[in-house]
Amino acid sequence: MRTYTPSQVLTGETDVLRQHSFTRWMSPDLTQAAVDFCRNLGLVPAYSEYSPSHGTRYLFWHPPQGALVEVRSGRAKEKFEEIDSAKRGQPWRLLSLHISDAGLYSAVWISSEHYEIAKVYLAAHGITTAEFQEG
Repeated sequence: MRTYTPSQVLTGETDVLRQHSFTRWMSPDLTQAAVDFCRNLGLVPAYSEYSPSHGTRYLFWHPPQGALVEVRSGRAKEKFEEIDSAKRGQPWRLLSLHISDAGLYSAVWISSEHYEIAKVYLAAHGITTAEFQEG
């Protein structure tokens, strides 16, 4: 079983950049269309937040060619763990994780060979990567 530490949104000099980089909060019926539209522009989520009162918002980026990204927002812990478990043994890394006050999980996975560059992008926006421990 894994123990997860979600990404941290740090305060400081990256606040302004991060706040201008996030999308607006979207209701669940708009998120898939927004992600699909942005994918067509070459943008994919690097971080996702879910709030029961506001909806979902994303931090998008233009990944290196060949990077694979998967995002799941507003999932129950059990569903998140099921998805994460299915990604183990594949060429995926958990990049970012947000756990809402309501206990809903939003996560982004990226192809392993692109993890380090995505980590740099998150750091530039004052967001840490998700961590986990086997145990």
